[in-house]
Amino acid sequence: MRTKNEKYLILVLAAIIFLGGNYYGYSWLAQKQKSLRLTEAGLKADQAEAKVDLAQSDTWTQRQAWIRDHEPALGDLGESQSALLNFVVKKARDNKLEVTDQNLSDVQRGAAGTQLNVRVKVKGSMQDLCKWLADLQKPDQFYAVASFTLSADQDQKSMLCSVMIARYFKEGS
Repeated sequence: MRTKNEKYLILVLAAIIFLGGNYYGYSWLAQKQKSLRLTEAGLKADQAEAKVDLAQSDTWTQRQAWIRDHEPALGDLGESQSALLNFVVKKARDNKLEVTDQNLSDVQRGAAGTQLNVRVKVKGSMQDLCKWLADLQKPDQFYAVASFTLSADQDQKSMLCSVMIARYFKEGS
C-alpha cells in the first residue's frame, strides 16, 4: 500500500515524463515539418523551372539544330589552333593593342565537341581594350571570351589584359 506522498510523487513523476515527452516530441515534429516545407518549396521551384523548360523546348530544339548545322568541324588540330591564335592577335593589332604574350592552352574534348583555347596578354587604352573584347566575342562564329583579367599598367595610362579566347568545334570533318 502506498502512502499519499508516494502517490503524489508518482503523479508528479508521471506528469514530468508526460510533459518532457511532449516537449521533445513536439520539437521533433516541428523540425520534421520545417524540413518538409523546405523540401516542398524546392520541389515547387523545380516544377516551375520544368514548366519554363517545357514551354521553351521548341526554342531550344531549334537552337540545338542551328548549332549542329553551323558549328565548324575540327580539321587539323595544329592548323585550327594556329588560325585561332592568328585571329586573336590580328584583332588585337587592328585595335591598336600591344601583344605582350601569346600561347596555346589546353584542348578540351567533350560530348558536345572540342574547345580550343588561346591565352593572350595585351596592353593598351581602356577604349581599345573594350572594343577588342567586343570584337572577339562572336557567338555566331563560335568564338567566346572564356576568361579575362584586367589591371592598370604601372604608368596608370594604359591597361593590361590577360584573356583566354575559346573557339568551339564539332568533332570530325
